[in-house]
Amino acid sequence: MRKTLFFMLITAVLLLIYSFKNSTDNKVQEQYIILKKIGNIELREYRESVNASYYSKNKTERNNYFKNLAAYIFGGNNENESIDMTSPVTMRLYGNREMIFRMPSNYTLDNLPKANNPKINFMTIASCTKAAIQYSGYSNKNIEEKKIQELKNILERENIKHDNKFELLVYNSPYKILNRKNEITINIIYP
Repeated sequence: MRKTLFFMLITAVLLLIYSFKNSTDNKVQEQYIILKKIGNIELREYRESVNASYYSKNKTERNNYFKNLAAYIFGGNNENESIDMTSPVTMRLYGNREMIFRMPSNYTLDNLPKANNPKINFMTIASCTKAAIQYSGYSNKNIEEKKIQELKNILERENIKHDNKFELLVYNSPYKILNRKNEITINIIYP
């Protein structure tokens, strides 16, 4: 009885440690370098990237953005090729509010498989400088608006110009409950 209880306790502790382990390192460090930290924000230089994006003019379809992009990387393409999922997933909080998946660095626009879904678009995002503010938990519109305002206030105080086009970066699966990571980013002019 004691051995069983001890085994269960050890298993629970190991599972808890595993759930706290940072699983967002899917080559995230290769995506940018930190130029400067100001309080709780980071100024970053992002490398050029190749991306797949999806959006629909139909607002009721917004909950299916992830499903459509995931279908592409899980083989919904002309080569039936699975493509590694990278983190984070980006959601533009302006314009058409598209969702963007960054493709692994071995892909270019020329060697990416063609999507079976004609609404999936491909683009290169040029190298750029961004400010980022991080927060944990599940994201929602209220938290996003609060973090946008917090980021705006810091940038204004530091006299850093931005383009007012905010993006939400989500690093974790919706099934991950503990130790979640999200960020709000904005293109800036720095220095």
